[in-house]
Amino acid sequence: MSTPGDVSGPLAPGAGSLLEEVAAQLGMTAAQVETVLAEAGIVLKSPAPADRRLRLLRLAVDGVKHSGEAFAFEQSFSPGVWAIAHPANSAGKTSLLEFLVWPLRGGPRDLPPDVRSWVRTLRLDLAVAGRPTCIVLETSPNGRSAPECRIWSADTEQELLQQPEGRLRLVAEAAGADESSRAVSAFLMDALRMEHTSLWQAKGGADGEGAAQMHGWPSYFGACYLNPGGDEILLGDVSAVGLPGRLLELFIDIPYSTALTQLSVAGKREAKVVRQQARRAQDDAAARRQERDAWQRELDEVRDKLSALRAQSARDVSPVMQAADAAGAELQRCRQELEAAEQALAELHTARIRAQQAQLDAQETWQARRVLGRLNPVCCPRCEEPLEQQRRVKEKESAECAVCTRTLPVVGADTAEAVFEQLQEDVANAAAAEDKARAQRDGAKEAAQQASQAHQRAAAALQEVLAVSRAYAQMRELELRAALLEGQLAATGTPLPPAEEIPGTSLVLDQVHAAVRASVEAAADQLFPAMNAQIVELATRFGVQNLDRVSLDRAGRVNAVKAGVKTAFKRLSRGDRLRMRIATVIALLRVGAARGVATHPGLLLIDSVAAEEVTEIPARTLIAELQAIAKELPDLQVVLTTAQPELVEGLLPADHIITSRGEHLF
Repeated sequence: MSTPGDVSGPLAPGAGSLLEEVAAQLGMTAAQVETVLAEAGIVLKSPAPADRRLRLLRLAVDGVKHSGEAFAFEQSFSPGVWAIAHPANSAGKTSLLEFLVWPLRGGPRDLPPDVRSWVRTLRLDLAVAGRPTCIVLETSPNGRSAPECRIWSADTEQELLQQPEGRLRLVAEAAGADESSRAVSAFLMDALRMEHTSLWQAKGGADGEGAAQMHGWPSYFGACYLNPGGDEILLGDVSAVGLPGRLLELFIDIPYSTALTQLSVAGKREAKVVRQQARRAQDDAAARRQERDAWQRELDEVRDKLSALRAQSARDVSPVMQAADAAGAELQRCRQELEAAEQALAELHTARIRAQQAQLDAQETWQARRVLGRLNPVCCPRCEEPLEQQRRVKEKESAECAVCTRTLPVVGADTAEAVFEQLQEDVANAAAAEDKARAQRDGAKEAAQQASQAHQRAAAALQEVLAVSRAYAQMRELELRAALLEGQLAATGTPLPPAEEIPGTSLVLDQVHAAVRASVEAAADQLFPAMNAQIVELATRFGVQNLDRVSLDRAGRVNAVKAGVKTAFKRLSRGDRLRMRIATVIALLRVGAARGVATHPGLLLIDSVAAEEVTEIPARTLIAELQAIAKELPDLQVVLTTAQPELVEGLLPADHIITSRGEHLF
């Protein structure tokens, strides 16, 4: 058995040193660099080895099958290789393995729905980074409601295995499949000191220009539950660009590998923002140029038309227009005077009519009094009642009217004559005033007619001039349009300020990314040769034929050379791909052990280990070597399934083989 090279020395500088290095390059302080990183959601931490061991202690599950038969299964686990073996199909081998996967992953991966509906309570006791932990899932009858999840903790493994749940410390609880998965993921990532991995997808996002894709514990768990042999991914079971390499860096514990992916995503996100801003600025500038070009073309056309029209319009129309305006003003004045004269004539005519009416009324009144004064009425003219004799006498004695008893007016003939003369004089004066107003009206009317004729002549002259120079109105419109276009061009002619070539945030991210990448590459250069040697040795022991060398890279590619021929991982046989995956994980554990760290959980779950084998010998070789390595790595725990119990008989201790003489395992 070969041993890894010297990989135990310091592999990376502290975070403070990196910040100081970048700050010196940029002329900043380390605090300023750290602030820029914090604004991008990145905290650069000095590397510290994490304990990520997962060790199964006990599995207990009970429920009711579809037939109504109750079942209960309990199995304790210790380090080493374990086999779930049964020759019959549908005996429950994969289901038992999935009972381990469900609480470990936060949800089953390949558990048949009918078997899942049988489960009532599933409890897995395990040690998480040395911390005794219990994960319990409970479902309702027939699985009709979502499962409930509770996570408990204890001080010792003995306490965890012997005490009921109620006497343990409750760490977390959740209801529903999604919430249960999140609770398990959050707990395990926190306990194993893991962070979410953000990988940039070049064509992701709503705009298709790239977006970050987050990966957490379910993706990481693929490094424990190895893919079936037909898959073409070295590590994990999620097909995402960059994820296999990220898992490799994570579980080999390359310092700053998480920070490197964060910086890469942040830099690409910032570059995307800068690129979009530049494109928007270019689009705006192009749109502005197109708009200004259109305005300039129109202005040139307007100016050409103006020049042509001005050449055609040599005659000055200003005097004619002034004459027309003066004639219009004179016409308006004459019409106003005519209107005033008409009003005065109407008023004087009314006054004359009233004077004549007053004269006529006076004459009629005098004649009536003379006639009525001779009357001798015998009754009331209204009710025809006879007048009393006393009233007649009183009328004669005191001149009191016998009808109304009022004093009879005494009007002399000379007084009446004087009144008549005055009224006649008033009539004559009113008639004279009316005649004078009529004369004035006639004069104003004549003046208005003359002004109207003069205005008509001026308008005709203007029309004649405009007929000669019809372009005047068009020239005015063109001049206004030219002024508007010149104003628009002047207002939009200021050039945009030049954009910064590299924004400050991008520059800092790029410099920190370069410094961290150099550290990661240095660590990979120190760790990967030891990994390559381990993978070649282990894969050969597991039965990969003619393997000359491998060259693992940070993208998660194994780059194998078989019999002198470069062979891509996906070109290997299905059985060899499984052996290479197992060899890679064991190599991670070996290199970690040589460095005194446990950065891989040290747990391998393998379903149908011999499904890809043609003969029994390669499968027994693989299992035998796994058993030998388990003695070398005391924390290694492997659980595999096989439909060929003879593959493990004689290789594994009997108490490490989970089987049954019956038709089913549970």
